[in-house]
Amino acid sequence: MLFGFSNSMFEQMEWSKPNTWHLTLSSEESTVLERSISIGFFAGLTALCAQIAFTVPWTPVPYTFQTFAVLATGVYLRRNDAFISGCVYLLAGAIGAPVFAEGGDALFSGGALIASGGYLLAFPLASALVAEGLDRSRNAGFADFKAQLICWFTAMIPVYLFGTLWLASAYSVDFAQAFEWGVEPFLIWDAAKIVVMAIITTNVWAYTQPEQ
Repeated sequence: MLFGFSNSMFEQMEWSKPNTWHLTLSSEESTVLERSISIGFFAGLTALCAQIAFTVPWTPVPYTFQTFAVLATGVYLRRNDAFISGCVYLLAGAIGAPVFAEGGDALFSGGALIASGGYLLAFPLASALVAEGLDRSRNAGFADFKAQLICWFTAMIPVYLFGTLWLASAYSVDFAQAFEWGVEPFLIWDAAKIVVMAIITTNVWAYTQPEQ
């Protein structure tokens, strides 16, 4: 019902629906250099979006725009390239580059992965899930707005799961408390980022090839 409502709403707004995917930035015809540039670009985009961050008293996890970049990576790159891009981002932080939220430059603190490390480790997997899901949708002939929503929300599951489990371990709290800190405050925030992504993929930087 939710997807049906969303689809109808977007149809009424006359937003074009994408029907081809991943055909430019990391296509099979791209050279290694071209794919490397795309991989680096989206790793950089994730680092940039991590700097759009703020903290609130009710959760130890900062609000960021990182997951927007993670989803975008999966949208515009193929599965393997999307996964590698996420790994490049993590590697940059692991060696000390200030790419994490609010300029963080360490993946480990006191010999242990930082409290938000579970979310970070899930990013490459989330990007790969989006890319694979959208490719399968295209091949099956139903790469529409509903397919996008399913892929994006599915990709958030490992992010929430890994993040919550690691948060529980880092703060020595039970799963319910970690869920209250690490998932509940971000549901609306992440849904809003998915809407922004939908606007981009349907109006600004769509998958459809321009008409000749």
